[in-house]
Amino acid sequence: MSPAKARVLLLALSGMAASARLPSQPFPPPTASYQITCQLDPEKKTVEGTEVLTWKNTTSKPASTLRLHLYLNAFRNTLSTFWRESQVDHRDHRDHRDRRLPDSWGSIEIVRMTGSDGADLLPAMRFIAPDDGNANDRTVAEVILTKPVRPGETISVAMDFVSRLPRVSVRTGYKGDFFLVAQWFPKIGVFEEKGWNCHQFHAWSEFFSDFGSYDVSIDVPARYRGKVGATGQKVDERETSGGRVLYRFKQEGVHDFTWTADPGYLVLEDPFREAGLHDVQLILLLQPEHASQAQRYFRAAKAALSGYGRILGPYPYPTLTIVDPPWGARGAGGMEYPMLITCGTSWSAPKSVQRPEGVTVHEAGHQFFYGLLASNEFEEAWLDEGFNTYMTDRVLQATYGPNHVALDVFGLHFPLGIDVHHPLDTNRRYFEVADWDLLASESWRFRSRLSYGGQIYAKTALTLSTLERLLGAPAMDKALRLYADRWRFRHPTTKDFIAAVNDSTGGDWNWFFDRTFFSSGVVDYAVVEAKSERAEPPRGLFEKDGKLVEKTPAGTTGPKTYDTIVTVARRGDVAMPVEILLRFDRGKPYRSKWDGEARWKRFRVEGGPRLVEAIVDPDEQILLDADRTNNGLRTEDDLRAATRWTARAVFWIQNMIDFLTVAW
Repeated sequence: MSPAKARVLLLALSGMAASARLPSQPFPPPTASYQITCQLDPEKKTVEGTEVLTWKNTTSKPASTLRLHLYLNAFRNTLSTFWRESQVDHRDHRDHRDRRLPDSWGSIEIVRMTGSDGADLLPAMRFIAPDDGNANDRTVAEVILTKPVRPGETISVAMDFVSRLPRVSVRTGYKGDFFLVAQWFPKIGVFEEKGWNCHQFHAWSEFFSDFGSYDVSIDVPARYRGKVGATGQKVDERETSGGRVLYRFKQEGVHDFTWTADPGYLVLEDPFREAGLHDVQLILLLQPEHASQAQRYFRAAKAALSGYGRILGPYPYPTLTIVDPPWGARGAGGMEYPMLITCGTSWSAPKSVQRPEGVTVHEAGHQFFYGLLASNEFEEAWLDEGFNTYMTDRVLQATYGPNHVALDVFGLHFPLGIDVHHPLDTNRRYFEVADWDLLASESWRFRSRLSYGGQIYAKTALTLSTLERLLGAPAMDKALRLYADRWRFRHPTTKDFIAAVNDSTGGDWNWFFDRTFFSSGVVDYAVVEAKSERAEPPRGLFEKDGKLVEKTPAGTTGPKTYDTIVTVARRGDVAMPVEILLRFDRGKPYRSKWDGEARWKRFRVEGGPRLVEAIVDPDEQILLDADRTNNGLRTEDDLRAATRWTARAVFWIQNMIDFLTVAW
């Protein structure tokens, strides 16, 4: 251990008795806990650390090895799996061009590893690639133990490591004096009954880890005094020798630890208080040029804690830190970590445009799915990203109403006055890739990032919004709450959510998920025929006084009556129950429900009023319908259509431009 690290460790340990007592929380027993001391070298862009990992085997099988995530090695060179996968779609990770610079590569190196018995474990470590067999990937390491960790036993492993941070682009790194230090320490995988679940770092996958307690001391230069934020509660801040400052953070019941430092931060705080929910101190680390948007950040974070908390249960931690990255560090924005989120805005963002509101609600919402449920984002990413997108739409719609498009011209934003409705308009990217991939796929098996985003985020959100409309909002909320209460801190799977829906409703909704999560088929219903013609008197032989006569019976037709025929077709592969609405020029509209299973259904109305229009799914319950332009037909041309389509065309041109410039 270097003298500097030894000094930091001594200071951290000496402060244990004096540190503030943390409030008791109903957190689960720890599985993977970490005590870390580290030093930031802003010039070298490195973090040197000493880590003591304490891990408990909670399965019924012995563990003869340990597997560790070394995420920063994804940025080590162009041979990593992450880099190779990033080249599939030229729009992916645009900031990677900066990584061609010599000072923008990243890595993590373990320089010492000692077991509980004092054995040197470093010679027994090797790199593996369990997902793709890439011999050049260094993001997963396996360590052979001197003796197995039996069920219920605990092992401690001490490590020294050096992390080199890349120029920020994807979830971690630096930009000038700004640092987002994420996925930065050796982190153990999840040991399951079937063995280690420890995937490589892929181009568009995220993370999966066990809950535990974190005690992290961070040594930074004095110019960062008061400008450090992190997961957990700050329990100590003190000067050290050499013009440096030591921060110490502690937290139980979390599954990762991230920190940030920037001497330019404005540090603002605002409490969240609402009856029935826990008090939370909001800490905003804000760029000075965005000072006028501070209250927009706070309002959005409070909307998320309230909207999510009322449905999914209260956020249980005492603080939430909101990070506003500097200009040029776009890759640091829009990311979630336990008790810390990164957002982003621009100095000219109009109040009518939900930025920073949208990203703040979304990232704060991750605290409930990613943070508290902690499902496996490598294998079932939709359980976090997709569910969170669905809830984001609900909170934004309830709090702010529709979003509004703004034209971005050299950093200046000009509102176009076009409404963007949640959730349908905000998730239309799904329709471009509707049949590209199966939603229920491991994250690295998608055709491209375009498909990953369209399926994982947008399709899941539209699927859950459709389910909400079929169940009704109260029943949907009941299902979500049952799911959240059952599986908080327990790594739920898709089948657990389906069971919660079935149990809460008393029905069998497996058919719905078979056709959505587990299908790449497309939903598309269309009105293919809608005509209403003047009714003609019936002709032929008719019975009168016991005889057949060639005379039209009285009362069979009236003046100006019409015969109507409407045909609705299922053009997509996937069937959903739908409603059909027929509107007439006088009288009440006619509604009919159809199970949607057949390829078509025909409706006839004889001797009635003239049909004006026919619409399938008039209330937009089936938000997965891939082409709503064919959902209705009028019997006469509507001149208003030209105006509507012109407005929509302007919106979608801007939407396309925005899509090409904003990463997921």
